[in-house]
Order: sequence, then structure tokens, then C-alpha cells
Amino acid sequence: MNPTSRLRQLLAAEGPLLVPGAYDGASARVVQALGHRAVYLTGFGMEASMLGMPDIGLASQAEVVSHAGRIAAAVDLPVISDADTGYGGLINVHRTIRDFERAGIAGVHIEDQALPKRCGGMAGRRVVPVAEMLARLRAALAARQDADFVIIARTDAKAEAGLDGVIERLNAYLAAGADLAMIAEPFEVEELRRLCAEVRGPIAMVGGVPEWPESMLGRDDLAALGVELVLYAVTGLAAALKAQMAVYGELLETGRLGPGSAAAMLSLKELSELMGLAEWDGIETAAAEPPA
Repeated sequence: MNPTSRLRQLLAAEGPLLVPGAYDGASARVVQALGHRAVYLTGFGMEASMLGMPDIGLASQAEVVSHAGRIAAAVDLPVISDADTGYGGLINVHRTIRDFERAGIAGVHIEDQALPKRCGGMAGRRVVPVAEMLARLRAALAARQDADFVIIARTDAKAEAGLDGVIERLNAYLAAGADLAMIAEPFEVEELRRLCAEVRGPIAMVGGVPEWPESMLGRDDLAALGVELVLYAVTGLAAALKAQMAVYGELLETGRLGPGSAAAMLSLKELSELMGLAEWDGIETAAAEPPA
């Protein structure tokens, strides 16, 4: 079964589907090694890992698609990717969907922000009129070659339009043909409950942001609310960077790495196993052996 069909199958199962975020091939392999069934490529993580810059739309379409393709090649899991605003006008949106499909991605989300875009949790974000976002969606839906390729419509309109505006937009996007409707801003739990009740289709949201209490809810609570997909966007990146700060901070402060730092690290053998060394050794051995 190809990745897009597998993602459709996962989304059709009883939910919610909890998808860890990755930002490079190594973090995607962690997701796979732990037994998760899909991986999410976070836009915040892409800009941070590729450029060392904030999530304010600095990465180009070509950079993002190339990065996504490398992650899809690194794991045998369906990959959902952040596609920002589609990277330009309607023909750019069309090309973006085609390029993500060719890169082996199983689905993307496109948002209704105006340029320059910003992370959904940042102040200063603005959204385009509903009609403009509907045109983006039409371009995306017309571009996909595989009918199973998942297109998620995201709104970041809460700051400008309030909860009523968010619900109105998500319903319009679903009516236009989006497979899921997505939020990526902080909501009170009761707001999320109302949103799930009034949006006429499946809901995706961001999880794992400690300062957003609703994003830290467990599977059962999310299921009771009616959420169907949770994307843990920056969770892995935040955890990895905090661990590195602790280890390298100890090195700077004491001039050595103590037992605590050593315990926080994978061994060289574990790192090699995680990156699939045995598979590559097998390929080399098989090629070196003459046929019987």
C-alpha cells in the first residue's frame, strides 16, 4: 500500500491519530523506531533546522519540498508536511502540490495567512479573505494526481475573527473539498469543544505545546471532543534542543560531561542502529558476494 493510501486508512480508523513532528531525517527515524504510524514535518522545525531561523516564511518552496523528500526517503511511514500558504499565487499552489506528491509526501496542510506568514502561535499574523483561501484550495485540489493525497485546510484567523470566524472559515474550507480542517492557535478547552461540535467535518490541531493547555490533552479527552488528527509540531524539536542546552551547558560550566549528560545521550552503537547501519552493511555485503 502506498503512503497516501496508508494515511487515508489511518485517518479512517477510530481516532484521534497522534502524529509526532520531525524536523530532519534523524528525528523522523526516531518516530518510526518507536512504532508510530505516521510522521509530521513541521514548518517551524524545517526553518529552525535548515536555516536556524524563526518560522516566518523564510524557507523557499524548493528548500521545503527537497527537505520533505529527504524525510520521506528516510522512513517507511506516511509523511504529512506543512505547506505554509502554498508559496505564492494560485499557479504556485498548483506546482507545490505536484512537487510534494512527487517527493513522496502523503498529505499537506495549507493555511489562510497573508504574506509574510508567521507561526500560528506568533503575534502579528494576518489572514486573507475567505474567497482568496478558497481559490488556494481549488488550485490545490485540482493539482493532486493521487485522489488519496490528503489536503488539510488550516485557518489562523482567531486573533482577527474570533471563534465564530474560525468556525465559519473551516466550514467553508470543508465545503470546498478540503479533507480536514485545521487549527494551529491556542484555544480554551470549551472553545475547542464548541468548534468540534459546529465544524461540519474532521478536525486537525497542533499538540504538545505546553503553554497551550488544550494541546496537552490525552487521546481519550481529544476523542471525546471529536478531534481526529493531532500534529505534534515542535514537540520533538523543543525536547531535543532543551536536552542539548543542558548537556552543552554542563560542558561550558564544568569543562566536562558528567554522568547526567552521559545518561541523556544515545551511545554511538545506538545512534548507528537508529540510522539503519545494519541495512546498509547488508546491502554492501550482498553486492560484494559473487552469485552462487
